[in-house]
Amino acid sequence: MFSPLAVRHYIHLLILALLSVMLILAVHMIRPSAINPFSSVMLAGGFTITAFISLLIFFKGFCSDAGESVFMTLMALGVKMLLSFVLALLFLAVFKNNQAGSVILFFILYLTFTVFVFIKIFSILNKRSV
Repeated sequence: MFSPLAVRHYIHLLILALLSVMLILAVHMIRPSAINPFSSVMLAGGFTITAFISLLIFFKGFCSDAGESVFMTLMALGVKMLLSFVLALLFLAVFKNNQAGSVILFFILYLTFTVFVFIKIFSILNKRSV
């Protein structure tokens, strides 16, 4: 769960989160009316936490036997999807961020962090199988 391999990937996730926040703030400085910076940074933080939880579950199963590893990998991807749905519900329905810029930013961040998690999981599994 906190092996050197896992910590390296957690640091990559932290770098991705910081880059996302910097890009959000840069867009806000260029076009202040496009997005709300506070809710956008909170959204990036939510996706970071979602990806972190998914990677934690994956690495917990990665260090165990092969049967549990497959189950934990699938569970990590399922938990990521469910937490993203909850985040979407909070962002769009509860906090009423339904402007075009906010919705587009939501999908951009969702795709960014989802692709990041998939690439990390599949690259680790590819190295393990070789």
